[in-house]
Amino acid sequence: MRMQSCKGEVAELESRVASGENAKDDLANARATLAQLTEAAQIATAKRERAEVEAAEANLRRQQKLLKLGAANESDVNRAEEKLADLKLPRN
Repeated sequence: MRMQSCKGEVAELESRVASGENAKDDLANARATLAQLTEAAQIATAKRERAEVEAAEANLRRQQKLLKLGAANESDVNRAEEKLADLKLPRN
């Protein structure tokens, strides 16, 4: 939400600069803030994706152990493998 607000502010300041108003410093500050927010969002996304993969790997190991003990079905292991494979697919 904060990033959307900052994007709107940048757009507004760009139009003010284009119309001749003296808002170049404000625009530079807004762009810097937007860059920081974008970087923070990318870092948070990467951390979340890593945590999801780690959780899926742990779940797969657990399901495999349960299958060996006879407390899980092959379908549970297959589902865990599919979930892990899906998480490891490259994102766009």
